Amino acid sequence: MIENNRNLPSILTCCDGTKVNEKETWLTKRRPELLTLFSEEEYGFLPDMSDVTIKIRVADSKRTADIMQGRAIRNTVEVEAVRNGISFIFSFVAFIPAEAKKPVPAFVTICNRGIKDSDPARHFLSPFYPAETIISRGYACAAFRTQEISPDYEEGFTTGFSRLFPEYVENRPDDAWGAITAWSWAASRIMDYFEMEPLIDERKVALVGHSRGGKTALWGTAQDERFAMAVSSCAGNSGDALSRGAKGERIGDIVNRFPYWFCKNYQKYIDKEETLPFDQHMLLGLIAPRLVYTSAKTFDKWADPQGQFESCIEASPVYELFGVKGIGQETQPLPENPVQEGRIGHHFKTGNHDMDEYDWNCYMDFADLHMKENN
Repeated sequence: MIENNRNLPSILTCCDGTKVNEKETWLTKRRPELLTLFSEEEYGFLPDMSDVTIKIRVADSKRTADIMQGRAIRNTVEVEAVRNGISFIFSFVAFIPAEAKKPVPAFVTICNRGIKDSDPARHFLSPFYPAETIISRGYACAAFRTQEISPDYEEGFTTGFSRLFPEYVENRPDDAWGAITAWSWAASRIMDYFEMEPLIDERKVALVGHSRGGKTALWGTAQDERFAMAVSSCAGNSGDALSRGAKGERIGDIVNRFPYWFCKNYQKYIDKEETLPFDQHMLLGLIAPRLVYTSAKTFDKWADPQGQFESCIEASPVYELFGVKGIGQETQPLPENPVQEGRIGHHFKTGNHDMDEYDWNCYMDFADLHMKENN
């Protein structure tokens, strides 16, 4: 079945033609097959993790006057994964409001930039990750750098997370994980820590990313249902923007530049988007009925803002199966007019390909409305 003027495959029609008319069929049949399709054909499967041991420890915890004027506790957390005698370690810093009277909701930021945009010591103030503002609004926050998990360049999957699986170097299946899936794995390890941390309400955690990080936030939240909310800034192609009828970047453009983000199977769809068994609105639908917030910029034509918003519209029928509103409107909003009433939120901001404090305040407004106070 095809719907809308981009000839999208129906989000509510299973591969065998079964129509999805209620949430039970979505949860037991359509959702699992879409998760498998996205893994097989776009982002790649993780390897067998059954023989990987994960250890998480708080290496350091401080509350001093020079850490956000005493308003935050700073915990440095170390994650170690061990397999067959090979160890991979990454660390991140979590900030928690010091005066919290009960467990607080939190944001996890996927940082695909340098240390200045995720500075754990807060020597550098960055609108990309305004931890001080996040703390002042009553949220905890943590950020990890993608480079520490899987390098953002073609290196043959031999370092970072992938070093745990040397047997995949010479014999790599076409559906093996790309960097986006490895980054998603790391985000889930932070959620593991949040479940251990009594000061954080693990039921109310949002995963946030910009550009390639936005793709990761959507894919990570689709897979890990512990995340209550996905936030995607300017994710564009292979993220929140529809691939069919793309008005900016296409699959061929992104795969030729960044093949290691995806599994090898994704290359089959270069200049053949119409043969995809899915499209990116289905990625948003996989998160239903949990929260999704996407944002676009007026001068970011490469990310196809129209395709980003249309994806929100086309994902909404899944939310309606659960008796809740998706995006709630079919007209792309004017700049600086956030759409936040439904379980899918969106805003269109004047500017270039970036994530800044305006974006963050919109994300937190949406979280205040739908996540912060609700069970």
